[in-house]
Amino acid sequence: MAAQPPAGGPSRAPAILALLVLIGALAFGGGLFAGGGARVWAVFLVNLLFWSGLAASGPAIAGMFELTEAKWAARLRRIATTTVAFMPVSFGLFLVLMAGLSSLYPWVMTPLPAKAAWLNVPFFVLRTLVGVAVLYWVSIRFARAVHASPAGAAEEPGRARRARLAVVMLFLYVIVGSLLGYDLIMSLEPHWFSGLLGGYFVVGMLYSSFAFLVILVGAWSAGRPGWVLPPQEMQDLAKLVFTTSIVWMYFFWSQYLVIWYGNVPVETRYVLARFFADPWRRLAILAFLVGWLLPFCYFLGRLTGRPPQSHRVLTAVAGLAMLAMFVERIVLVFPAVTARLSWRLALLTVLVTVGFGALFVLTFRLCPSRMGLVAGGES
Repeated sequence: MAAQPPAGGPSRAPAILALLVLIGALAFGGGLFAGGGARVWAVFLVNLLFWSGLAASGPAIAGMFELTEAKWAARLRRIATTTVAFMPVSFGLFLVLMAGLSSLYPWVMTPLPAKAAWLNVPFFVLRTLVGVAVLYWVSIRFARAVHASPAGAAEEPGRARRARLAVVMLFLYVIVGSLLGYDLIMSLEPHWFSGLLGGYFVVGMLYSSFAFLVILVGAWSAGRPGWVLPPQEMQDLAKLVFTTSIVWMYFFWSQYLVIWYGNVPVETRYVLARFFADPWRRLAILAFLVGWLLPFCYFLGRLTGRPPQSHRVLTAVAGLAMLAMFVERIVLVFPAVTARLSWRLALLTVLVTVGFGALFVLTFRLCPSRMGLVAGGES
């Protein structure tokens, strides 16, 4: 059966989504035309990292299920891999980003001799595009292999091939994801360095993607009354969201602790600008409260006792976690290009984000069947 969007929706939905994409594109182009420069490209970068992270992490999660022979997640892995639909569009957007390097990254116009071997435009563009292309290619092949077989995660046929692809894909996911954190985020302020930022960025992608998988399962169930994930399996998925939220905060604390006790000005300035100075301090607190403290408190209660039959609160908490991860990306990127958050920048961020989100959903609705994917749990 060819893949359909998770939720039915009216037939005019693609046209509405396309209109939202156009609005986002016009806002982005208008911002550049009005001289927004680095701030406009920063909005683009935040969205590219967030939505591409969701696309790349879906098959990575399915690959983890595959290698751990998680039979309970056979249907989940099929749903998770459908995010590869955004990958061809994402790669095109990475190409667009290359046009804004001189606006975003100060080392492009003012090279740093000590880091020139790594931070130079040809090598930067080459490793970014090649890394993303190879990761996306392997991920799409793995997704097609998963959807080509109706078997469970630990069953034949095709298990050996899926396992090989999963191993390669997960290695690429960690390596390429870490490089994106170092190159696209850390080099915005090339004098600052953190050896943990790459891992922190990858864990953040996983956390937001597990939360997105909760929302995706809920949407798929709503669109297919006969397809419902058993409460115990939904509870296992909730445990994974809980676990990755803790790992995400652990990576943040480990990174912060080293900077705090080292007390090196070139490192502490980075933290002070984001977590102790407005307006970014407020956004950082929001990301902490909504992205970790609230989910942590909720999951402590949910994961004890019998799994609940209703998952509305879980879906809402997962949505808030995704929102917090998007805000966290803003806190990482924006302070490198501007010291204040004006209403124009806020409006531009909303419009471009709506355009990116609509583009993500649009590709999710239209592309899976063309990529050899079938509806989750169905054949």
